[in-house]
Amino acid sequence: MTNEIKIEFGEGQRLSAVSDDYCIDVDIPTSEGGKSSAPEPTHLFLASLATCAAHYARKFCESKSLPMEGLGLKLRYGYNKQGTQINKFTYELTIPEGFPEKYKAALLRALDLCPIKKLLLSPPAFEMEIV
Repeated sequence: MTNEIKIEFGEGQRLSAVSDDYCIDVDIPTSEGGKSSAPEPTHLFLASLATCAAHYARKFCESKSLPMEGLGLKLRYGYNKQGTQINKFTYELTIPEGFPEKYKAALLRALDLCPIKKLLLSPPAFEMEIV
């Protein structure tokens, strides 16, 4: 596995992020000149945060042989007063009926294991270069 993602420029505003094993298409909403044919980059980022947390919730439940039917996760996000930048994330976890009380706090802690969230808390350095 290489540590890179190559971007291919498609028609209009469409882009494709290509890695070793996958290709993810993105597009811009029609209101911004795209065709809305694929998720926009911000939605991919938000989906990454949510699915990463959900993965760790699932792993926790599996490790304890806890019921998964009815388990759900929703990521809500809010913007600053100018509406230009996301400034708050709220994870809403729905648990199955009868979920053991003793595991609730640990299940919430499992969401914190997400490495994507950790990147936001300790951001890496960014470098830009023309090659």
